[in-house]
Amino acid sequence: MQFNSYSYLGVLLLTVGGFWALPARFRRWYVLAVSIGFYATWSPLFVLVPVLLCSGVFVLARKIASDPNQGLWYWIAIAYAFAFLVVFRSERGLGPALAALEGSLRMTPGRTMLQAAVPLGISFYSLEAISYLIDVGQRRVKPAGLTDLYLFIMFWPHLIAGPIVRFRELAPQLKFTKNFELPMLLAGLDRLIWGLVQKNVLANPLSRFVAEGFSGPISGANTWLDNWFLAVAFGLQIYFDFAAYSNMAIGAAKMIGITLPENFRFPYLAKNPPDFWQRWHITLSRWIRDYLFFPINARFQGAPLTLYLSLVGIMAVVGLWHGVGGGFLLWGTLHGCYLAAYRIWERIHQKHALAAKPSRHSGALLQLITLVAVTVAWVPFRAETTHQAIEMLRSMIFSFSPRISFSLNSYLVTLLIAAVCVLEPVLRDAIDKLDALAQPHVRLAIANTYLLRPALYALGLFLFVIFDERSVQFIYFQF
Repeated sequence: MQFNSYSYLGVLLLTVGGFWALPARFRRWYVLAVSIGFYATWSPLFVLVPVLLCSGVFVLARKIASDPNQGLWYWIAIAYAFAFLVVFRSERGLGPALAALEGSLRMTPGRTMLQAAVPLGISFYSLEAISYLIDVGQRRVKPAGLTDLYLFIMFWPHLIAGPIVRFRELAPQLKFTKNFELPMLLAGLDRLIWGLVQKNVLANPLSRFVAEGFSGPISGANTWLDNWFLAVAFGLQIYFDFAAYSNMAIGAAKMIGITLPENFRFPYLAKNPPDFWQRWHITLSRWIRDYLFFPINARFQGAPLTLYLSLVGIMAVVGLWHGVGGGFLLWGTLHGCYLAAYRIWERIHQKHALAAKPSRHSGALLQLITLVAVTVAWVPFRAETTHQAIEMLRSMIFSFSPRISFSLNSYLVTLLIAAVCVLEPVLRDAIDKLDALAQPHVRLAIANTYLLRPALYALGLFLFVIFDERSVQFIYFQF
């Protein structure tokens, strides 16, 4: 079930109602059963993948804990979890083989082989398993019980596409001992409905323009203006699409008393490349920082050349995490070069004792350069081939032409959604201020809770329904 499907929303309401109706001692098993059932709606056979991963990680974590020197068992455990990512993401791995078996058994009628070829969410829950094993090896957490581990990995809101959580931040909440509170439920509904709006109203309307513009036979005729608009359109589409999923995941979890980490914080307002990665896919960024970047640079004592090379190399790996292809590799490498270039600029800035605080104009220029650089990098990420990406980038840099090749409406919609992206933090701030203003006053608080919020929910659901386009899946489901 897609997060933005009517069936999921109906099941979610029933699930939340059932959760709060149950005594606390039964809630863990209830949530685990719901999570397994949710995953099975995509592919019953592939439920075995996270189950096998959890079972192996459970045994290996105990082996690690009994080894005081992080010896052989530590590396076997890491290799075991990493193997799931490599084997099932490989074109000739177990994913397509299981999909073929499932197709022959007719377990999921109507689904294509492409949709079932990779277990959904494996890129995300494999990283969670690896982080858990590293934390056990470094004595940050103790080995978990089997039920705790299954809940940590398979908790349905974050199972398919994150946020990428850590055991020590989620496990204490999985006792499900909180009492029901209306503000908690409303906070979850806020995020859920805003996510529905982001997906159907802001992300999906751009999908057709992006698909046509990046189509191999068509893209060769794109003009300079076409390609820049397509890069912007895809940047907006993937942001609102992924942020929508994250908001719906955070909202669903909050409705049963679980707080998941934030995943986005207005990334296109980033002031520099490092700031972008503190705003974009935040849970992946901190995973990279804590489990790759810091250990590598600590080993080489933060030598400048090692720092720059590690930034490029690690971001290239992040690109390949999204998929084995030249476009993903180029996207990651570009972001690594952006980060390295910024660190070099910072170093020169400090070395020559330039102005301690950049001027307002230089800060705005750096922000603009960052936005343009991020937009350029989206081209290879979305392009069908590396050759297509290079040709589109060449056109964007060297072949100025103001002509347009697609419907004028596509360009106008892109501009309109870009304006919403700019105004999004203003809207969020206004809602927060309204809540803070109403809270001390009983009548205002009642009006806010029982009149204004339901009206906004109704408006959001109305927009969600009239903009519904069920054929457009979440982009990050393919990763």
